[in-house]
Amino acid sequence: MDVKVLVHAADEIGEAGVKAMLTGHEQLHVVPDEPGCRPDVLVVAVDGVVGTSTFALLRRSGAGESRGGPRAVLVADRFKSEDLLLAVECGVAALLSRQELKEGTLASAVVAVSRGAALMPYRLQGILLDQISRLRSQVLAPAGLTLSGIETRERDVLQLIAEGYQTDEIAVRLACSVGTVKNVLYGLMDRLQLNSRSHAVAYAMRAGVI
Repeated sequence: MDVKVLVHAADEIGEAGVKAMLTGHEQLHVVPDEPGCRPDVLVVAVDGVVGTSTFALLRRSGAGESRGGPRAVLVADRFKSEDLLLAVECGVAALLSRQELKEGTLASAVVAVSRGAALMPYRLQGILLDQISRLRSQVLAPAGLTLSGIETRERDVLQLIAEGYQTDEIAVRLACSVGTVKNVLYGLMDRLQLNSRSHAVAYAMRAGVI
């Protein structure tokens, strides 16, 4: 599989060095930064600590977008723990420290990311999980939302559908009208582009919601 890689670095010398690390790998094809270029992976190398300009670059590139945006590999000297969620939101799938890069490390990371893997230093993994937990408990749960994007009322309806209840029975169990149940289902399926109740239930099961 030919993986198209676009490289951004702080300066021309740094960019040339990053490209040199990737050029020898048979699966990787470094592409130029031109209009219409659609890379599979974006590699961003930063001098020092990651800042707002880096996240702005990632957003402009479309990294992390659901419709064909590239996944991103971010190489830097230091990462601020408070920026981890923002990095994930901006499509970063791998965080690599410049000091820890060895021959073949970057190329292997790019190939892994192109296949759907995510890479992060161990010390940051626990921090990210703690941040996600706080996001869920302090922001999403009070608003009736879950990390999957499914609202708690939608989750309740899907759980009952999975257990075999009909619409009128669900309305009784949730103390609401049949119309409310139908509206909840329609809103969910329209938002997530699901084509049936069974599709919605399968989505929720894959997301671990029910």
